[in-house]
Amino acid sequence: MLNLSRRFSDLRIRYKLLISYSAVIMLSLAIGSGIIFSFVKEAIETNIESELKNTTQTILNMVRTSAGVSIKNHLRAVAEKNREIAQHFYRKAVAGVMSMEEAKRRTRDVMLSQTIGKTGYIYSIDSHGVILIHPEHALVRVDLSDYSFIADQKIRKVGYLEYNWKNPGETHLRPKALYMTYFEPWDWIISVSSYRNEFKELVNVDDFRDSILSLVFGQTGYSYVLDVEGNLIVHPSLEGNYFEATDVKGRQFIREICKRKSGKIIYSWEPSGESPAREKLVIFNYIPEYEWIVASSSYLEEFYAPLRTIGHLILATVVISFILVLPITLRISSSITNPLQELMNRFASGAKGDISVRMQRQSRDEVGTLANYFNTFMERLEVYSESLKTEIADRKKAEAAIRKSEAKYRELVENANSIILRMTPLGKITFFNEFAQQFFGYAESEILGKHVTGTIVSEDIPDGIRMMIRPSGYRGRYEHANQLRNGKPVWIAWTSRAIHDQAGAIKEYLCIGTDITESREAEQEMARMRHYLKHFVDAMPSVLVGVDKKGLVTQWNRSAVRMTGLEDRQALGRPVTEVLPLLIPFMEMMDGAINEGQARQVEKALCRLKGLSFHADIMVYPIEAGQVKGAVIRVDDVTQRVRMEAMMVQTEKMMSVGGLAAGMAHEINNPLGGMLQSLQNVVRRMSPGLPANEKVAEACGTRLETIRSYLEKREIFRFLENIRVSGERASHIVENMLSFSRRSESRKAPVDLSELLDKAIELAAQDYDLKKKFDFRHIQIVRHYDASMAPVPCVATEIEQVVFNLLRNAAQAMGDSGQPPAPPCITLQLRQEKGFAVIEITDNGPGMDELQLKRIFEPFFTTKQVGVGTGLGLSVSYFIIANNHHGSMTAESSPGKGASFVIRLPLRDPLDDDADSIDGSGSRENGHAS
Repeated sequence: MLNLSRRFSDLRIRYKLLISYSAVIMLSLAIGSGIIFSFVKEAIETNIESELKNTTQTILNMVRTSAGVSIKNHLRAVAEKNREIAQHFYRKAVAGVMSMEEAKRRTRDVMLSQTIGKTGYIYSIDSHGVILIHPEHALVRVDLSDYSFIADQKIRKVGYLEYNWKNPGETHLRPKALYMTYFEPWDWIISVSSYRNEFKELVNVDDFRDSILSLVFGQTGYSYVLDVEGNLIVHPSLEGNYFEATDVKGRQFIREICKRKSGKIIYSWEPSGESPAREKLVIFNYIPEYEWIVASSSYLEEFYAPLRTIGHLILATVVISFILVLPITLRISSSITNPLQELMNRFASGAKGDISVRMQRQSRDEVGTLANYFNTFMERLEVYSESLKTEIADRKKAEAAIRKSEAKYRELVENANSIILRMTPLGKITFFNEFAQQFFGYAESEILGKHVTGTIVSEDIPDGIRMMIRPSGYRGRYEHANQLRNGKPVWIAWTSRAIHDQAGAIKEYLCIGTDITESREAEQEMARMRHYLKHFVDAMPSVLVGVDKKGLVTQWNRSAVRMTGLEDRQALGRPVTEVLPLLIPFMEMMDGAINEGQARQVEKALCRLKGLSFHADIMVYPIEAGQVKGAVIRVDDVTQRVRMEAMMVQTEKMMSVGGLAAGMAHEINNPLGGMLQSLQNVVRRMSPGLPANEKVAEACGTRLETIRSYLEKREIFRFLENIRVSGERASHIVENMLSFSRRSESRKAPVDLSELLDKAIELAAQDYDLKKKFDFRHIQIVRHYDASMAPVPCVATEIEQVVFNLLRNAAQAMGDSGQPPAPPCITLQLRQEKGFAVIEITDNGPGMDELQLKRIFEPFFTTKQVGVGTGLGLSVSYFIIANNHHGSMTAESSPGKGASFVIRLPLRDPLDDDADSIDGSGSRENGHAS
């Protein structure tokens, strides 16, 4: 190899260029072709595996989907059948054929006598997650609500679930399926469950055989399904067991597939009637529930056919390129080497002493320019030769005189322990003492005559010379950044003095320096750390204030600036109670924390600042550094959290009260219905024309007309009619309360707004609270409804809630204002304006000022006293109108002139078309599922 390199270096430039260009071009083509070939091959292999994997996964999902549907339908049929059994026994119990307990026992016996698959069973729970029926008696009456699938059953009650479970004695989880149905009279959630792999016989291969066989890869590729014992379940041409099948090399590839269950394999296969054997790729995956293996296969050569064509094209390109490169390279090299040969001959003449030799310029290219430079060089060389002889003689005389004075000066400065140098006004170094050489890392021969910039001063520093010298008359040192030979920056304190010539002009500068790098770096590190800590503290969202033992502010972050409006320069050094008055009540806690060295805190403290009240968590952390003591005070605004906690408590309370009211209304409705029915029977028993009534009256020795005459004269019928009217009115009130307390449906439907407004007024008329000092029944209600108003698409219960909130707010506002000058009155208007239904609710209460009106729809904002309102009623109402119904809600008011709220609802829901299409598709899906 070494001899070959020497031979190449000895070749003429022409042949070097020829060989180099040819080698580079051929090598580039070979490398590029190889890269293209490998990328194409990798892309084809990736596409092959991706296509086969996707197909295998598709078949896998197809089988699992078919199996899942079969299992679900089977479990559903069993569950619904057992619900019919429970219904059967329940009807017998209701008919009095047997007791309710006997009906439940017989239903339980029937359920426990059934088995699902091999180990499956039927069990039942109630709505609280307590086991009522189970084959394991130890689990009966046990609450299993902590299990996630039991929690889902409590919520859904009807439907299909899949989850992982292991029976006692088993070591690992297995997939389990469950279908449940709900029998409401007994509060039974009847559940039928079993492991999925026990329903293998439910899977019908014919459901997906054609779909699998229709998949084709390349020319002859196909997909097939077999079990772990090698039995072919789906195959385009083969049947039976192939567990021991081998390829042409004797490899038992089916056994290997059954053993590995998932992955890929390549084997040689020779189909019947074909020769020779070809490489075949198989991608396979495993379905553990049924112990099936889904595989997709195809011959590799069918996929690699395009790759062979690309290889032939690349080879042809390389050969043609090589043939073209040779003559082109020879022509280019000749145009360069011939003029160079002539130039070399001229240089040879000059080297022998003939400096008058010249070269004729024949072209204007680089070679012609080089000839011109050669001629200029030779001309200047002649001039320099003559002047050099004269200069040498003069220099020898001057050097002798300089040597004497320089020896004395060098003796003084060489042994100094400071950096001493001299430089010209232009910055060239003329002297560099031994200490400076050792410090900067330059030898004297390397530094003399060099410019300070680029050697001991960085080139990045503009006007580096002026940084090392000071104006005349300047006393003291000047600190400046310099650099060592290795590029390491150093800081030097310089003193300088100008040296003048006889004419008074500055000839040189004498500079003496001292290394101060370590002290300078220490100062910079301290400044950087202070800057970092300042930004770290300012980035905290909490108010952080540092104080010393006397309570004077030493640190003031940006959160403190935002809270108080005082910049840190205004707060530092002042008493903390002066700049942050909310800390005045907690100074004793701060002093105790500093003196005892223990952190203290107060949670949810009520504070006032700039006329605003808020809750805050205040923490004091003591700090001690040597003899200096102090503390860090942290203040966090937790007003939102306190409000949210109070709102959650109030919401929970209102939910409990609402549930209790609904329950009471339901219980009142039952005896009320009995009263009205009994009253109807009383009137019927006294009605003339009924034979039974006439017969009983005659048996009692009187006539029905006589009894009715007596009752009419004593106004008994009027009393009975009053009872009927009052009972129906009470029933109507109860029905309104039950309707309002029910959970609202989010589905929009056409609603008659006039009826909805009347219903909200009736409901508000029952709202009376002595503490709130208002009685809705004493308020005059004025209605102005547009009779031609068509039904408006909306969620009736949500709009009723909004109107109810506005009526209650108006009643409370008029009740809180004392005795108004006019009787309290609420006016409700319903009209139509430009595609909108407009509801306007106006009262003659105390009204609101401009500040209250701007914040009226903000969450948690309320004009009521603490504990009376949460500040969420109007914000929730605004959300219902604007977001849920795409309408608008505005308020107008002024102090003493009442308030008016205007609600605009679109007459046509902008989402109607989308909703209809979604409902239609949902209906089709539901119909298909049933």
